[in-house]
Amino acid sequence: MMSTMLIGAVNVYLFKEYFHNTAALSIIGIIQTVTVFIAIPLVKPLVNKFGKKETTAIGMLIAGSVYMLLYLLPNLSTTQFIAISAVGMFGYAFFNTMIWAFVTDVIDYHEFLTGLREDGTVYSFYSFARKVGQAIAGGIGGFVITAIGYDAARAVQTQGTLKGLYQLATIVPAVIYLLIFFILVFLYPLTKQRMKQLSIDLAEQRKTRK
Repeated sequence: MMSTMLIGAVNVYLFKEYFHNTAALSIIGIIQTVTVFIAIPLVKPLVNKFGKKETTAIGMLIAGSVYMLLYLLPNLSTTQFIAISAVGMFGYAFFNTMIWAFVTDVIDYHEFLTGLREDGTVYSFYSFARKVGQAIAGGIGGFVITAIGYDAARAVQTQGTLKGLYQLATIVPAVIYLLIFFILVFLYPLTKQRMKQLSIDLAEQRKTRK
C-alpha cells in the first residue's frame, strides 16, 4: 500500500515536471486498471497450477525487475516509460488481485497453530495494517517530494530535483516489490503443497475437537 500510493503521489510531479506531459498521467491510470482486468482471468488457472504464493511471487519479481529497469533507463520518452511500466503493473496486478485470498489461508493456518478460528480478528488486523500503510504513504509522499528539493514556486525545477523525482518513481517501488518477492519466497510458509496438507490436517484436527 505504501509503495502503490507513493508511486501515485510521485507520478503527479513526475509527469508534470520530468516528462512535461500531464495528460499521460490519466493514461497510466487507465493502463493500471486494464492490467488488473487482464490478470483476473489468468489468476485461477495459474493458481491451480502453481499456487497462490508462487504465482504472486513471480508477479512481484516481474514488477520489481521492471521498475529496476526503468531506474537504469532514465532517458526514456513518456511513451516508452508508460509502455515498460505497464509490464510492471501487470506483475503487481496478481498481488493486488490475490492478497485477500491470502488472508483466508492465514486464517486457516492460524487455526491449525492455535486451535482457534478468528476470522474477524485476522481481517480486522489486515484492514488496520492497510490503513496504516495508507496513512504512512500519505505523509511520506509530501515529505520525500520536499526532501528532494521540489519547489512549487519554481517555473522549472532543478536537475537534482528532476533526477530525484525519477528515482522516487522507479527505484523505491523496485526495492519494495523485490523485498515483497523475497518475503514471499523465503518467509511466507504457505506454499501450494503446504496448503493441500493444511486442509487435511485441519480436517483431522476438527474431528478430534468434536
